[in-house]
Amino acid sequence: MRKILILFFTIVVLQPQKISAQSSELGLLLGVASYKGEINTHLFNPNAFNPAAGLYYKRCLNSFWSFRLGLTYGQITGSDAIADEDFNQYRNLSFRSDIWDASALFEFNFFPFQTASEHTSKVAPYLVAGITFFHHNPQGFINGSWYDLQPLGTEGQGSGLPNTTGKYKRVQFAFPMGGGIKFKLSNRFSLSVEAIARRTYTDYLDDVSTVYPDQAELRNTNGVLAAELSDRTIFAGTDINAKRQRGNASDKDWYMMGGFTINWTLSKKYTDKCKPFRTKLR
Repeated sequence: MRKILILFFTIVVLQPQKISAQSSELGLLLGVASYKGEINTHLFNPNAFNPAAGLYYKRCLNSFWSFRLGLTYGQITGSDAIADEDFNQYRNLSFRSDIWDASALFEFNFFPFQTASEHTSKVAPYLVAGITFFHHNPQGFINGSWYDLQPLGTEGQGSGLPNTTGKYKRVQFAFPMGGGIKFKLSNRFSLSVEAIARRTYTDYLDDVSTVYPDQAELRNTNGVLAAELSDRTIFAGTDINAKRQRGNASDKDWYMMGGFTINWTLSKKYTDKCKPFRTKLR
């Protein structure tokens, strides 16, 4: 993945086309969000889709390249109760988390495309990549209420117990990558269909990563609620699961946001300074 991102940005930097002032666009995304982690193992699982929405500002660099800044919101969820695997059914965990995502992305069109231009393609597939900073807040449900899981330390985080760590950060960064296809509707509007996956560097989007802590010790250090939300198996309240596998810390979590985006060109008049991409043959 790092090699792909390095290649992507190298092309941007070394691109020989002169960058001219160009049209700007505002975009509105309406779609879905999902995640891949311990509780949901498939990023594009329809059972894990939840609403997502976002806004972005895009600046055209030329008819192939654009740079965009975006703010996106989506909710991710997961439940072992609907999984097919016996391990998940036994573990019986579930969660929800609101994700706020601020991203800076480069966008590359496979064909020259400008909404405001009469001289470029009407349809163009494209790729996007960049960097994202996001805030997540996993919550667990018990006794009719939702509770924030990070402050509780359900795997012993922040307890000072042996083989435990400090509490994970709820603000993280990720590398987004994805693509889509865009359609020109008029000289002011275009429609895009896209999906962008974010590779994170945390394994706690779902608050599940390592092993079950000792329940008696967890009650003493982090409280009864932490212990109750840590172990939801039929053996909850006992130490049968202590040190048994709860998650997989070596496999970091992903999340995805995608859907339909309506794009509005801010400038009515297209200057046509944005020339199609050309390379000179020597």
